Amino acid sequence: MKKHTGIILYKGPSQIDGKKILVLASGIFDKTKNEKTGDMIQTWIVNQDIPPVIARRLGYDYSVCGDCKHRHFGSCYVNIAHGPQQTYNAYHNDSYVMFDEEKHLELFKGRKFRLGSFGDPAAVPTRIWKKFCDVSSGFTGYTHQWNARFVDNELKKYCMASCDNAAEYKKAKSLGWRTFRVRMNKDEQLLETEFICPASKEFNRKTDCSKCKACMGNSSKTQKDPCIIVHGADFKIAKFKAGMKKIAWKEKYKKDFEYPFPKKNKKRVPVSKKNEVITM
Repeated sequence: MKKHTGIILYKGPSQIDGKKILVLASGIFDKTKNEKTGDMIQTWIVNQDIPPVIARRLGYDYSVCGDCKHRHFGSCYVNIAHGPQQTYNAYHNDSYVMFDEEKHLELFKGRKFRLGSFGDPAAVPTRIWKKFCDVSSGFTGYTHQWNARFVDNELKKYCMASCDNAAEYKKAKSLGWRTFRVRMNKDEQLLETEFICPASKEFNRKTDCSKCKACMGNSSKTQKDPCIIVHGADFKIAKFKAGMKKIAWKEKYKKDFEYPFPKKNKKRVPVSKKNEVITM
């Protein structure tokens, strides 16, 4: 018999746009090697029939990543050609077996569990995450979709709201989320209700995610919210900072220049023999 390397936890429609997606769990039969997270079962949220690298280039990754800023900025922390693509390839080589509760749930008991090593957990029905988080000894999860209308309120139990500035932090807190905020540099001060992520380089990696348990959404006993300096490859950090500047400029523009003029009524009239239409 062929040895399976992982388990398919979900195969169905994305909660974001209804397209076919997968949740593939790895690190179940072997220990995972990640300096920051420690030994955790990793989960990869990918398009069912489109390779992650191609999906990113053509925009189909919206099904698994939603409106995450990193999609637009080109600053995703994950090297898509590595973990996501390799996991996707393994799935299509029949290296993943469909989850069977009687056979497989035992494998997750007492293990640390990571929601969305790639992809946004909000793309997946919350009941899927609940099944595994409830038997795990700890988990981590982050979502950039925390302000989206479609997001299940129950996801707050399992995920942190990924915030990229103080304004987003305040908004997420007002909606009942615990947060994980990114600071642009070491000179940007922590808020009173935040602490430095102990698994960060900034904190000399005092511990790892598998031991910390601060990023378990509202299920965590930790009251304050972790914060971290933007990290990753230098070129990705540069792209992220440039993108955040554009957002700041846009907000300033909207604030300083308001146009009270009513919008003109737009009429659609037929043109050409092909029944095409243009906006007047």
